[in-house]
Amino acid sequence: MAQAETGTPVWYAVKFGPSSFAIFDAFQNDGDRTAHLNGPIAAALMQNADELLATPPVIERWDVLAVK
Repeated sequence: MAQAETGTPVWYAVKFGPSSFAIFDAFQNDGDRTAHLNGPIAAALMQNADELLATPPVIERWDVLAVK
C-alpha cells in the first residue's frame, strides 16, 4: 500500500520508548496529505486501532519550515 502512495515520498516509523511510537509522513502539498489521511493505510490503522494501540491515535499536522 505504501509504495502505491506517490504523494507520500517519505515516511518514518519511530520508537520513543518501550511503548511509545509515532509515524511521521511528509507530503508535497495539502492535497497529498488529505489523500493519505483518507486513504487505505489510514483506514487500516483506524480499523485496527483498538487492537494495536493503547489509546486512540493523535494526528497532528505540521508544516516543515526548513530542511537540510
